Amino acid sequence: MFNRIRVQLTIRNAAVLCVILVTLNLSIFFIMKKMLFAQIDLSITRFRDQMAVSVPDMSATAGTSNMKSVIYRVDQMDRPIIQLFWTKDNQIVPMLSSREFSDEHLEQLLPKRFGSSPETVKVNNQYFRVLNVDSPGISAVNVDGTSYKITTQQLLSNVSAEIDMLLQLRNILLFGGSIGLFAAVAAGFYLANRSLIPIRRSLEKQQQFVSDASHELRTPLAVIQAHTELLLRHPDHTIEQDSKHISNVLQEARRMSKLVGGLLTLARTDSNQLELERKPVQFDRIVQESVNKMQMLAEVKDIILHTEIDSPIPMEADEERLHQLLVTVLDNAVKYTPEGGVVRIICNKLAHSVQLEVEDTGVGIAPDDLPHVFDRFYRGDKARTRQEGGTGLGLAIAKWIVERHGGRIRLESKPLIGTRVYISLPL
Repeated sequence: MFNRIRVQLTIRNAAVLCVILVTLNLSIFFIMKKMLFAQIDLSITRFRDQMAVSVPDMSATAGTSNMKSVIYRVDQMDRPIIQLFWTKDNQIVPMLSSREFSDEHLEQLLPKRFGSSPETVKVNNQYFRVLNVDSPGISAVNVDGTSYKITTQQLLSNVSAEIDMLLQLRNILLFGGSIGLFAAVAAGFYLANRSLIPIRRSLEKQQQFVSDASHELRTPLAVIQAHTELLLRHPDHTIEQDSKHISNVLQEARRMSKLVGGLLTLARTDSNQLELERKPVQFDRIVQESVNKMQMLAEVKDIILHTEIDSPIPMEADEERLHQLLVTVLDNAVKYTPEGGVVRIICNKLAHSVQLEVEDTGVGIAPDDLPHVFDRFYRGDKARTRQEGGTGLGLAIAKWIVERHGGRIRLESKPLIGTRVYISLPL
């Protein structure tokens, strides 16, 4: 399954990277081409505009001198401009500039082949930028006495150097793009493997979760089944005679109900279906109510609950979830504190947060177990906690409640000395 997903992700990632690379290379090439030709076209149009204003009429009396003046003005431009003159019947006017082209080359430069915007044409292995300018009414007399009626002036600029540079840039981009394609495939494979890491972890956690849940549910179900079979063996017994079996069935049913409730809560948190219902609450009142609920259990074990609670502590929070959080923490403190011990609850209001500390004088947690106390179904002493009704989900849910409120929770513990829980919640 993972191999197929890896291949699909590699292809998709590589395709996206290739599209980005090709788009980038094409953008560089065409932007460079546009910038080069824009400067050339500007020179040609500037020349055209100046010709429209200052070039004299090449009449019969002007003769060759006006021809020379036109050539002189060309030399004053920022780049050489070749000027050709065409008659209405596409006949070239003989002059010095036209002698650079043979009849075959002039055939490629016929005005009818070009529009009113600058275009690029290849003539005699050279590239020219060509612009046609309509010039009706201009006449010229050649040195041999031939008269010409000019209708089109043609402006040419040699762009062979620019074209060569663009071709070199194209080759560089093609070479770099080829290397980039191989790099895109390698990067796609790397990204695919990186993408599969959280998927694998999630699947492993899911499998572990299902395995642990099945194991935890199997124990109470086996107990219920065993005691139910014992009840069925003596259908004539009274409730009083079988009260022990009934009590065990009820105890395991409650434990299984608590476990299922915890599993449902965690499943909803994983799918983001469980949202907090924030509203104004008094945190000091919630803490005191939670302590009062644990008072009876503490008295049974002769445990002293010592409280230091600031008041008032108003905050925006989910009251039900805070009750669940405090009951979980206090229940663990009382449960693992031996008879005659002490549990201290200290609640201080700070400028922007509230700090809660729950410290007990219980059995503590082994250093190897401390990093895993918030893991689901984790127990340092499975036999003891199962006997006392623990599911291994309480602290995992508690951590979710704290973090969902934007707070932090951590534990410090030393074996045979006690455990201290630190909870910080924003007001």
